[in-house]
Amino acid sequence: MSQLPSRRHVILKHILVNCILIALLIALGVWCYTQGKTYKLSLGNYAFTGADGQDYPALEAVEVSIDGNEPVFLLEDDSGTGDATGRRHTMLIELLDENDKPIESRTIQFNIADLNDKLDVNVAELWLKAK
Repeated sequence: MSQLPSRRHVILKHILVNCILIALLIALGVWCYTQGKTYKLSLGNYAFTGADGQDYPALEAVEVSIDGNEPVFLLEDDSGTGDATGRRHTMLIELLDENDKPIESRTIQFNIADLNDKLDVNVAELWLKAK
């Protein structure tokens, strides 16, 4: 007849398995929180000075959509807010004519970690970078 494992050995195994399961659940919770967190971005259409020292004007009229969400309409020197869920995002910037019809569009990818602490985004600057 084979010997059964000792009671102490079985209890230690159960404790180890429970600790591993708890650690995995905590890791899963942290990952879900960071992937599903929604950030409120401040979108501004302002003139800016580039890294080359040259001044660039604000765009006359644009529509900005983040990850296919509802677009935000911005005029020159205007601001608005947009929602971004997760860490990596795709922003579509459409330059509009006087009849509010898109004449040119550019797409840029960005990461929440690349933004400043206030989550401010200058659309005119990203328009230039997406060129």
